[in-house]
Amino acid sequence: MAGLDADPDFRLSGLERRLLGALAVPEAPEPPDGSPDSIRVFRAGRKYYLWLVIMWAFGAILAGLVASSLSIPLVIAIRRAPAWPKIAAGAALILMWSTYAVAAAVTYISRRLSYGLRWYIVTDRSLRIRTGIFQLTELTMTYSNVQEIRVASGPLQYLLGIADVEVQAAGGGGDGQHGGGHVGRFSGVSHATDIRDVIVERLRQYRDSGLGETAHAATPQPASDLAAAKTVLEEARALRAALDH
Repeated sequence: MAGLDADPDFRLSGLERRLLGALAVPEAPEPPDGSPDSIRVFRAGRKYYLWLVIMWAFGAILAGLVASSLSIPLVIAIRRAPAWPKIAAGAALILMWSTYAVAAAVTYISRRLSYGLRWYIVTDRSLRIRTGIFQLTELTMTYSNVQEIRVASGPLQYLLGIADVEVQAAGGGGDGQHGGGHVGRFSGVSHATDIRDVIVERLRQYRDSGLGETAHAATPQPASDLAAAKTVLEEARALRAALDH
């Protein structure tokens, strides 16, 4: 199955492309199992990106305040200390603020890439969620394992007009690499109820087609076990009758 095209509304800079190349992160994942005509790709909302930037700015401000407070004794040392301590204090000041600038740039780029390269893919058989840059995560679920689909939204998400679509599944994912129940989360989407309805409809069609019957079929009790149980019961009744006489 052919790979997916990149998001036309998200453009990578040269620096970002080099970073992805160094991390060996493909810009687009392979679609999960299903008909190529059924592939639907969903994206996090633009206000989710706004929320990521707000969180980045909040962290950057806090780190800047800490760096500023640490700078005060260094500045005093530069003004009043002898030559060698003054040089050491100046080097420490430069190193601290250089580290702050690099960390702020890297965390901003990582949040931007976390938004732009976040993939939510739905087909007629399964769904796939890919997230992360420095630690890439792909979660694949087949509809035979899906148990519940719901929309969740916190207070800040509600104000921004975004929500999460949570897909609860039992057992391993469709790729066979996940053990135990888990949750696939379409985070920060603008049309959460529409996405939920699409998944619900695909799930209904999948089960109506009979593809999911095996996973939900009850296991009948073997006839031989049933006959053996009846024989034991009859012998117990006969033994009790003999003892009564």
